[in-house]
Order: sequence, then C-alpha cells, then structure tokens
Amino acid sequence: MREQLKRLEELQLFDARIHEKNADLQSIPVKLQASHNELERMENLLATDRAQLAETQRYHAAQKSHLADDEVMVSTARHKLSLAKNSREYMAAQREIDQARDSFAAREVEASKLVDAIQAKETVLAERAAALQTLRESVQNDEERDREHMKGLESEIAKIRFERDQIAVNVRADVLKRYSAIRMRRGLAVVTVRSGTCQGCNMNIPPQLYNTLQRGTSLETCPSCHRIIYWDEIMKGPAAEGAAPVAPAGTAPAAKIATAGS
Repeated sequence: MREQLKRLEELQLFDARIHEKNADLQSIPVKLQASHNELERMENLLATDRAQLAETQRYHAAQKSHLADDEVMVSTARHKLSLAKNSREYMAAQREIDQARDSFAAREVEASKLVDAIQAKETVLAERAAALQTLRESVQNDEERDREHMKGLESEIAKIRFERDQIAVNVRADVLKRYSAIRMRRGLAVVTVRSGTCQGCNMNIPPQLYNTLQRGTSLETCPSCHRIIYWDEIMKGPAAEGAAPVAPAGTAPAAKIATAGS
C-alpha cells in the first residue's frame, strides 16, 4: 500500500500542475475579452462623439443660413426706410431694421460659439481616434502573443498529462477510481496525518485509525473530510513501514484503550 500511496502523491503533483496550467490557459481568453470590451467601449464613444460633431456642424450650417436670411431682412428693411413717405412708415421700417440687426447679432454670437465647439470636438476626436488606434494595435499584438502562449501551455499540459498517465497505469484501478472521485469533490485528495491530525482539515483522527495508518497496510480516509490519508512518517524509509505504532500526543496506546473500555 505504501507504493500505491507514493503513486497517488505523484499523481496529485501532476494533477496540481495540470490544474495550474489549465487555469493559466483559461485566463488568457478572459483577459483578451476584457481588452476587446474596452476596445468596443472606446469605439462606441468615438462613434457618439462623431455623431455629436455632425449634429453640431448641421446646426452651425443652419445658423449660417439664418444669418444670410437676416442680412436680406436688414437690406429689405433699409430699402423700406428709404421709401418711407411718412413718419409711421419710417418708424415701422426702423423697427424692422433693429429687429433684423438684433437677430443677426445673436445668430452671429451663436455661430461663433458653434465654431469654437466644433474645433474643440474635432481636437477631442483626433485624440480619441489616436488612442483607439493605439489600443487596437495593442490588442492585436496581445492576441498574437497570447495565441503563442496558449499553444505553449497546451503543449506543456499534453506533456504533463502523458507523464501523469505513466504514473496512473501503476495505480490499482479501484484506488485510482477512489482517488479521482475524492479529487473531483475536494480538489486535494491525498493528505498526511501528523501527530494524529489530518493535514487536510486539521481535525484529529481516532487513535485506532492512527494506529492503522502507522501500519500502512490499507488505504484509509479521514472521517471528517473524507480525503485519503496516510501517516507522514511512513514515506521516510523502509524501516518506518514496519515500525511499531506510535500514539498521537495526548492519547493512550491502543492496548490501554482496549483495556479501559473492557
């Protein structure tokens, strides 16, 4: 059984490496997706800014058209003023001129503000377009590098799996099945027992089970976490396997326990 335990420990090391490499492999698409999400966010922001700029430009063109209309109104009012035959016609023409001038002045101020807004937006757009292009190139470079990294990880995982399978063929089918089932549930399937304490869940095991582990003749599981357990000293040398059982600190030897209970 000691040999089987050694094989299980080796399997567990290989499985831990495979798990680590798989985690690295799975993290790459997640990271790339985050970069693509940021790229999409910046593209949408740029599209929104461009739409806003186009709308501002249309409004500015409309204001310029109204300015031309106001100029015509001023010119028409002046003509009316020159043709006025009495004070009433003169005052009416003068009011038209004043209204047209006020409208023209207001539109001129608005048009000037729009020109400033358009220029500011064009500057922002140029900066964001440059930042977007930089990000796009960065994402493309990351994808190329990460594809190579993924290939490397896949190759490493395949190699580790092959080596792991070479170990697995030397594990009894029933033991391997038991190990795999525990690993699926608990992650860590094989742990040591030190001084009567399971190193997987830090719970004390029964003294009788501890004595059984020290003999090393059977495959046992922790009553608390149900992991495969073995005495930590049993792997240290051939002599340890045949050593007399040692009771954990604070417990009576197995023989005394039996006497006390009788």
